[in-house]
Amino acid sequence: MKVNHKALTFSLIAAVISGACATAYAAQVPAGVELAAKQELVRNNGSEPASLDPHKVESDVEFNIISDVFEGLVAVRKDGSIEPRLAESWENKDNTVWTFHLRKGVTWSDGEPITAEDVVWSWRRLVDPKTVSPYASFPGNMNIENAADIANGKKPTDTLGVKALDDNTVQVTLTQPTAAFLSMLAHPSLVPIDKTAVERFGDKWARPEHFVCSGAYKVTDWVVNEKIVAERNKRYWNDKETVINKVTYLPIAAETADLNRYKAGEVDITSTVPLNQFAQLKKTMPDQVNVSPLLATYYYEFNTSKPPFNDPRVRRALNM
Repeated sequence: MKVNHKALTFSLIAAVISGACATAYAAQVPAGVELAAKQELVRNNGSEPASLDPHKVESDVEFNIISDVFEGLVAVRKDGSIEPRLAESWENKDNTVWTFHLRKGVTWSDGEPITAEDVVWSWRRLVDPKTVSPYASFPGNMNIENAADIANGKKPTDTLGVKALDDNTVQVTLTQPTAAFLSMLAHPSLVPIDKTAVERFGDKWARPEHFVCSGAYKVTDWVVNEKIVAERNKRYWNDKETVINKVTYLPIAAETADLNRYKAGEVDITSTVPLNQFAQLKKTMPDQVNVSPLLATYYYEFNTSKPPFNDPRVRRALNM
């Protein structure tokens, strides 16, 4: 049974920084606003990330950070429109052959150029069964040519319908038009990653001492179960619109402890609010409690081998 919900997300954001942190990679400071001399942010991320390798993870715990330190070809704005990121423009033929043009001069955090071949190599790694990515099936869901067969071990990775026409041009071929293709392209699993770093350091490439990225921030410190620190990436293509210089992510799982540290000024942003305190917080801190709509889909699976769900009539009734 599938149920569609328009869910709500609850968060606490300190009023002094609420306008500057909605999007990590860009900030528009209103005219006349004087910023604090120290531009640093502490976020509770809720749990310890399993990895910062975009191909090895599957939850927001990791994707929250990955979205700050890596850049995709495009992003989705709050109004649902598509925003150019690493790709500054694109066109398509019959909605099945998409051509993306990378920004001139974009580089990794180590200064090396980001090329179309980086995109091709990264997406091949994503669908490669050897990578064992939780999102290996995602390019197949986008109908990228041969992606599903590659993920299932039926075809080699070099048959993936993605190729570099030159250093700055990526061509993606779909087996059929996909209405949500551009939106799906913004998923964190599809950000390019640095082939050189991966091949040189293997599974340790995403550790701070080896970390190479493309986003507004670069991971500089990681103390397991304590914090992850990311500092401003001066080589980021849109660094001129970055305001915050350092972000610290905390893995606080307990909502009450999280709230107490927020109230004590040790945390600037948290995405969780204890439900039994929500009404009070909304009343006492109305300018800091944010309620945002979130379009989500929930799936409920029933064990059809056990009563009462082994009765088709019961399942039909629930579906209705």
